[in-house]
Amino acid sequence: MQSKPKIMILGTFHMGTTADMIEVEKDSMLSPQRQKEIVEVVNRLKDFKPTKIALEAEKKRNGTLNEEFTRYLKGDYQLQENEIDQIGYRLAKEMGHQEVYAVDWMEQGALQREISEVTEWAKEHQPKLYEELFKPLYQLEFTTAGKSINNLLLYYNQPDVVDQLHRSYVNMARIKDTEQYVGMDWLIWWYQRNLILFSNLSDLATAPDERILFIVGGSHVSILKNFVKESGLFATVSVQSYLQ
Repeated sequence: MQSKPKIMILGTFHMGTTADMIEVEKDSMLSPQRQKEIVEVVNRLKDFKPTKIALEAEKKRNGTLNEEFTRYLKGDYQLQENEIDQIGYRLAKEMGHQEVYAVDWMEQGALQREISEVTEWAKEHQPKLYEELFKPLYQLEFTTAGKSINNLLLYYNQPDVVDQLHRSYVNMARIKDTEQYVGMDWLIWWYQRNLILFSNLSDLATAPDERILFIVGGSHVSILKNFVKESGLFATVSVQSYLQ
């Protein structure tokens, strides 16, 4: 049987400020202790021997990202407080890469409502469903307190955490009334975005011996793993096999 390109989807919390529905409570990733922990994670991920590192940044920013990365290789760029820089750029440098790959998409597309509009509508019009969908989500540990970076990444890649994040999202399809499918107004866009992520990741699979690491927010992990599995294009590699 012909070997397939390998892919590891590393779900992470966002180390910097984001506009995500849930913001992780975090301390500074630039503190000496956190920097030490990040280096330890990078050293573990090196054992995967990635040939390409894909990042959750819009593909149209690929040139800008690689300008930054080239400056970093030359010692002319200070890493910022986000996972793209702290893990992506560091690991790419350690592996001797000359390029990183932006694969995200954030255009208007099929979007008709922002996720905040959907959740507020549900809270007002379907309060029982709102509790059912989002109470388990908010019971997840969205804080960095008391955990190392390695253990935080293991947490966000735990099957039960991955499944709960996906479950809350896909069940937004049930947010509706007799005249409008409110949850769909955002959810269709979410699927569109993740299919584009998969499509862009597939472009990186140019040879059977490719080993692609994709660093992405934890809420993407389940849906992307499904697309990857269903495509038959990649062989998946677990995060746990390198971080545990």
